[in-house]
Amino acid sequence: MNKMILLSTLMLINSPYAFAHSSNNNTNWQTIEVDKQIEIVDEQGSIKTISPSCAFDTVVNPLTDELLDNSFHFYFKQGKSKNVVVYFNGGGACWNDATCVASLSLASIPGQRPTYNPSILAENSPENAGGIFAEDEKANPFKDWSKVFIPYCTGDIHVGSSDTTYIDTDGSITGFSGTPVTVKHRGFDNFMAVREWLKNEYDNKKSHKIKKLLVTGSSAGGYGATLNFPYLQAAFPKAKTYLLADASEAIVTQGFIDSVFNFEQVWNVESTLPLLFNDALTTYTALGFNAEIFARLSEAYPASRFAQYTTAFDAVQVQFLKIMDQNDQGNGNPFTWGLTEADFLYFYEWNARMLGSVDYLSATSSNYQYYIGSGNIHTVLTDAFATDEIPHPFYQEQSAEGVKFTHWLDRFVSSRKFRQQSVKYSD
Repeated sequence: MNKMILLSTLMLINSPYAFAHSSNNNTNWQTIEVDKQIEIVDEQGSIKTISPSCAFDTVVNPLTDELLDNSFHFYFKQGKSKNVVVYFNGGGACWNDATCVASLSLASIPGQRPTYNPSILAENSPENAGGIFAEDEKANPFKDWSKVFIPYCTGDIHVGSSDTTYIDTDGSITGFSGTPVTVKHRGFDNFMAVREWLKNEYDNKKSHKIKKLLVTGSSAGGYGATLNFPYLQAAFPKAKTYLLADASEAIVTQGFIDSVFNFEQVWNVESTLPLLFNDALTTYTALGFNAEIFARLSEAYPASRFAQYTTAFDAVQVQFLKIMDQNDQGNGNPFTWGLTEADFLYFYEWNARMLGSVDYLSATSSNYQYYIGSGNIHTVLTDAFATDEIPHPFYQEQSAEGVKFTHWLDRFVSSRKFRQQSVKYSD
């Protein structure tokens, strides 16, 4: 098993309520440690035990071979205002033997990445993330907001609550064919631990309550923000609530839907999804998934505001469409999942389905809008996928009808009355 954990690490090196605090005096980010088991009261008033964790309990430092603790924790920074950003970090997804185990072998190849990030120790910190977290930027509409950063290390888009055993079919990871590998899909447990802490931190007394709450996330985190929005809205019903899903348009395959958003599947979503989404399990379709999720939110929360961002040909989202399709066809070889020039049809399919979905929502929902930028860059809220040409996308994005993204987002959360401003790139 150590070989598997080592590979996953190699890829990544580029209180009364069961929480403990530690601070970084240079940045004022607090690291909130979380117990491995926490009792909470669920939405039905029942006591429930959750088990916050990452996919694996430890990872190996490839420089020293030292075993490193991979326990879940999250980050908080106190702002000057009564407004709060809750950010779900991204990092891929996995749902079968090929994506959860075999894909880890890609870590041994320079420039390649497994389909998910199982480590909390890299690519999972708000420090130096830039974008919405850059509080020294005058153009940042959120520089005075308090911020919660939820790391992502479970491969389940923040909605899993299960320990699932997969098989290392060819032994490429463990060294032994047929070896079982258990992945802890506990993203929902992690989120609920954060929510419990927030409920106790902001008790909604007049002197200490949340005025505005922006629920957001990038890539896999955008799905986490979307699907868990009802839980945060219920926790803070007096707050003005907003949702922005960054680079998470849910253009998926039916095989993926059937493998995940159904009963008794690998992430155990029937025990985690809010009733708003749970009552449609077994009926979701790939072609209508994004539109149905946001239509349900829009109708259920007419006083809240909902938005999505993506670029026109987001290469990471297109690659995941290809990965899903290849897995549906029985291709479990991760070395063949990369995008090539021959994959232009995936780009066209993804773009057409994305535009059809967001245009439908914009036309039929009174509290939804979108921003579709040009190009193929993935995510806008941080500098995680910045390029030499666009080193700070959050502040430089203005490719949709000349509208600066920061102005668009500021208006979304600041305007007294919602006025839809859906904008997209020029064809």
